[in-house]
Amino acid sequence: DKDLTVVAKQSADFDRTKGLNVATNILQANPDVQAIFAHNDEMALGAIQAAKSAGKTIFIVGFDGTADADKAVKDGTLAATIAQQPDQMGKIAIDTAQKVIKGEAVEAKIPVDLKVVTK
Repeated sequence: DKDLTVVAKQSADFDRTKGLNVATNILQANPDVQAIFAHNDEMALGAIQAAKSAGKTIFIVGFDGTADADKAVKDGTLAATIAQQPDQMGKIAIDTAQKVIKGEAVEAKIPVDLKVVTK
């Protein structure tokens, strides 16, 4: 999106404490950050702690739909979490495996719907 400027990309190894440390460093280097997208909820929850410590209100989104993230969304500290659909993933995996066993062609990549969880 041409209206967004990505100021940093850094791994936090899907860990809450590392997410806190990475977000703290990013916020110190880029005090005008308005949003953070984390590739999982644990890192997003760490980013929430970093924003709170910095006295900032930031739009933070995580990914996985964990119980802690759902609670943070309900509490208003996490803007959203993107929830995977393991039941659909399992069903699609079984259906695909059956097609492979029968010798039928299957797609190289099979998308599974996600659910955006907001307040």
